[in-house]
Amino acid sequence: MVRKKNKQGVSPVISTVLLIMIVIIIAIIILMWSRGFIKESILKEIGEESKRVEEFCSEISMVPILNDGGSFGFTNNGNVPIYALNLKLVSGGDSNIIDIRPEDGGLVNPGFSTLISGYDYYEHDEVKIIPVLLGKTKTGAIKEKACEEIYALKI
Repeated sequence: MVRKKNKQGVSPVISTVLLIMIVIIIAIIILMWSRGFIKESILKEIGEESKRVEEFCSEISMVPILNDGGSFGFTNNGNVPIYALNLKLVSGGDSNIIDIRPEDGGLVNPGFSTLISGYDYYEHDEVKIIPVLLGKTKTGAIKEKACEEIYALKI
């Protein structure tokens, strides 16, 4: 029995280059996959203080306004302007979130009040006013960010 001894494998240089390319491709795949988990930071600047929008949500102070006819609203007693509202209405076991924008395109600035018309608070089991703030991304784009429900005003 005679065996052939002239079998050749892949050269060490080519195998090293292939391994490095495989590692780079796997790293790119992992980075692209993880980008979906990382949220873009939205920053807000009030005065000379700049921080993430979520941090300003804790500084919002709203005082409810309740009218006899069932209409309601709030006064912004904090120092953070509110751009829009998410109105959460709970009746029975169902909840509905309604996006409310200022009619004049303005904000509810600190010290000002707004009334929400078309919804009566006594017709629902629970009414929550969730503030929506404006901020800028690192690229300069203006984006909205709704605060978490723990910062909502419960009517």
